[in-house]
Amino acid sequence: MQKNFWQANLLLLITALIWGSTFIIVKESLKTLHPMQIIAYRFTLAFFFIFLLYHRAFFQNWRSSLLPGIGLGLILALGFTTQTIGLKLTSPSSSALITGLNALIVALLESLINKKKLSRSSLLGILTATIGLTFITWSGKPRLELGDLLTLVCAVFFALHIVATNKALSNCDPRTLIVIQYAVVALVCWCFVPTKLLSNNYEVKIWFSLLYLGLLATGLAFLFQTLAQRRASPIHTAIILATEPAFASILSIGFGYEPFTLKLITGGVLMIVGMILSSTGESFKKLPGKII
Repeated sequence: MQKNFWQANLLLLITALIWGSTFIIVKESLKTLHPMQIIAYRFTLAFFFIFLLYHRAFFQNWRSSLLPGIGLGLILALGFTTQTIGLKLTSPSSSALITGLNALIVALLESLINKKKLSRSSLLGILTATIGLTFITWSGKPRLELGDLLTLVCAVFFALHIVATNKALSNCDPRTLIVIQYAVVALVCWCFVPTKLLSNNYEVKIWFSLLYLGLLATGLAFLFQTLAQRRASPIHTAIILATEPAFASILSIGFGYEPFTLKLITGGVLMIVGMILSSTGESFKKLPGKII
């Protein structure tokens, strides 16, 4: 039992590391590719991977899951679009930390929907994360640049996606929802790729990045989290996955995308602590796996 627990924690830590690494990979890919191209390729590859895993469940349940899956897919497409365009205009660490605020927004949305007061832990988490965000975005006065603002919008979409997924799972098969959502995101994004950019003549490193994003970060990492959450508690899951922006910040500094500053470290630590407090304060039930 103890061995299974540590295996689950290791899988979650690997998942957080993989997701954290995607920010610098997407940032680098944006030098060559249009934001919609990156998302389209990423989710096309992820769709085929997940479809191979769950095709039987899909064919059994697609009718009841089709409309909810399309709706969730559209929200997910909006979240990734705002995140990826925002990342073109901001640093990987800021993108990761601000995206992580979706945990706090989920707590706020659930409080509004269920008409209940936020726990003290969640209120403290929101306050702590807000102070951290102020540290990171401070430039003489607290101000969100366009990239940071778009990323904050993406965090709202991701929070809406989590809340909507919780509702959809009461009547739908989760595996089928994943397949439909990935297909919807891929199709929507291909529709918005400029026709003059519809080319496959890329350098090897670009294809490596796209394969990493599609198969490892969007396909395999989701599978890792699903396996881990069968043995890890929601609290452990929330705490370990909250290290994702920490990994993103470390890698961003390590690869020279931004300098090591006290402001970044202080703000980042405050935001991660706020995410953990909010996640553990509001939800002690088993939540559906993150699919992004």
